[in-house]
Amino acid sequence: MNHSTHATSGVERILEIFAMRFEYDTLGRIVRSRLDGVTPRFVLGRAQEGCVWRFSARVEPEIVRRVAKLAGRESAFPCNRDSPSAPPERWAAIERLFGERAGDCRASGASKAVPEMVTLDGVVVGEIWAID
Repeated sequence: MNHSTHATSGVERILEIFAMRFEYDTLGRIVRSRLDGVTPRFVLGRAQEGCVWRFSARVEPEIVRRVAKLAGRESAFPCNRDSPSAPPERWAAIERLFGERAGDCRASGASKAVPEMVTLDGVVVGEIWAID
């Protein structure tokens, strides 16, 4: 993703990306993708300043409540890292909550999700994780 001249922090850059990619209802829920492709049920952006997330309008309120509680406890994107980022600490639990709703029987196991790196002025300042 190209850097932006508007964002001054990782969180701002992630929010810009979300605004470019998704259309929202009046409650701030994702209703459709502005790009071709699947509209995610959940996206989590981690930056050095903290985390931001958005839900699809099709996600049930109980799942939103439970996932938001987990996302709210997630740690920020690690700065000065020497290796690829590990998944967010609560990512497996978040995946399980969505899997339960979808009838998926995955009880455990490593996440196969791959983050998208977010840059600002050529420097990696965060990452975006998604559940489609």
